[in-house]
Amino acid sequence: MKNYILLFVCFLIPGYGSVAIAQSGSLKWKVATGGQILSSPVIAPWGDIFVGSQDEHLYVIEPEGKIRRKYETGFWAQSTPAIGANGVVYIGSWDHHLYAFRQGGTLQWKFRAMGKQPIISSPAIDDNGTIHFGSYDNYIYAVRKNGSLRWRFKTEYKISSSPAVGKDNTVYVGSWDGHLYAIGSDGRRRWDFKTGFWIQSSPALGKKDTIYIGSWDHHLYAVNQDGTLKWRYKTGDVITSSPAIDKDGTVYVGSWDQHVYALTEDGNLKWQFKTEGKISSSPAIGQDGTIYVGSDDHHLYAIDLNGILKWRYQTDDGISSSPAIDTDGTIYVGSKDHSLYALRSESFGYQVQSPWPGFHFNNGRGNIRVKSSP
Repeated sequence: MKNYILLFVCFLIPGYGSVAIAQSGSLKWKVATGGQILSSPVIAPWGDIFVGSQDEHLYVIEPEGKIRRKYETGFWAQSTPAIGANGVVYIGSWDHHLYAFRQGGTLQWKFRAMGKQPIISSPAIDDNGTIHFGSYDNYIYAVRKNGSLRWRFKTEYKISSSPAVGKDNTVYVGSWDGHLYAIGSDGRRRWDFKTGFWIQSSPALGKKDTIYIGSWDHHLYAVNQDGTLKWRYKTGDVITSSPAIDKDGTVYVGSWDQHVYALTEDGNLKWQFKTEGKISSSPAIGQDGTIYVGSDDHHLYAIDLNGILKWRYQTDDGISSSPAIDTDGTIYVGSKDHSLYALRSESFGYQVQSPWPGFHFNNGRGNIRVKSSP
């Protein structure tokens, strides 16, 4: 009888021999780079993970945790990559270039922002393959697949917000001038909406064509399709986190006041969850409804639908990178400790019924499904 009890205990103890059971929130692997990871990981349709590092490289990492290759950029790679339907990977750099890399590792082209200013805005790709991104030179750019300029639109201050592309290819982006802009596919302004301070948060597109975005004025805004205010909700500090939206319309966002907020479609508070550090990371929603978000307190948090902690995992520095969720339940997230982490979970992919389950989802197009993979 004692032997049976011992065997049962062995199955319950994490890390005990070859019969250990993997637990949610446990580490699968981590990969060290040469600099902080402020970029957010992106999972390619063929399984590789792409992420930028402040060591001036874009990393390609296999699902097992092996570095497949590195692409060199001219300076920090803080932007989050986007992957075109042809397998070309696009990423901005502090050296004021947008890079286009082929899958094989060679440079296809690079495009220089006119003002020679950093590009930390993450590129978004529309249905026609046009790449949209902002720059610290105050412009939002639209660049063709061959690397030529299609159009550029000037705001009144620098842009670190990442564009979102609507179903009609309208481009939505925030600027440090405090405005949310809606720009048509022809590069002309449709409307702009003024908040009370800088915008570094990136827009999320929800049901009923509502656009959600945070501001340094402490508010999360819900803006109608015609550019009028639907509602706003005040948090206790700056919002640079970008919202995520679940299948029921609940909006999740982090604030520098150390809280994650869950708000109804009408802008009412459902719950708030406190971490121990400011939150710049953007939430991601798993297929099972779990919300994942990083904090400057060094932890990645897994929070259930009712705002209750499921688990948290500690890295060696703050997390402003936003998590990505693979279909096998792996959560990928970068840390300022220079490493990309792969953690186990029970969320098998993003919540695909959601209009916007995470930062930069589907190359900034939300849940307009990818038509093909290379």
